[in-house]
Amino acid sequence: MLPTILVLSVLLVSLVMQLPRSPQAEKPAQETMDIPISLSMAVEEDPVAMAVAKVNGENPMEGIQALLAMAAGDSPNVDAVIALGHFSIQSGQFDKARSRFAQAIELAPDRTDPLIQLGMFELDQDRPADALVHFEKALSLDSTQANALFFIAQSYERLNRTDLALSFYARFLPLAPDTAISAGVQQRMAVLQSQINS
Repeated sequence: MLPTILVLSVLLVSLVMQLPRSPQAEKPAQETMDIPISLSMAVEEDPVAMAVAKVNGENPMEGIQALLAMAAGDSPNVDAVIALGHFSIQSGQFDKARSRFAQAIELAPDRTDPLIQLGMFELDQDRPADALVHFEKALSLDSTQANALFFIAQSYERLNRTDLALSFYARFLPLAPDTAISAGVQQRMAVLQSQINS
């Protein structure tokens, strides 16, 4: 039963990450580290996407240098900062990753995506209480932020607050992008409810 729950959790996380972000001019992240790539803009028109493509292609250092240049200066590019955070995770530089996501939040306090990224980082580092702070802040900026709702539920689950996890999963369900995700969340909710009832 436990391996099934773990597989379901991994599936849900990967599917939820594909949910659209806030309706403002944010760029949705993709599950692989090819982030951020705008869906509304061709890669060749987006300098951050071009740099990320280089990092993932034949010229990784050229791409990193381009991202570093965009992240520095008087007017840093928030998406470049977030991308550097992801690449810091890939290279095992976790303190640098946390610092990059925090920098992105400072640069764009009205955007939910840096908050979600930092929250996911904290959750991956097994710090659900710290993650919860960031997810709740994202939700306060956009009450329909599906990723925030889902990951708040995940955080409460890890904190053994099953009642609150169920509540946030229930709030997430109407925003689920498809029936497969809805079904997975409903199954998880049934498991949690059975734990409460037993």
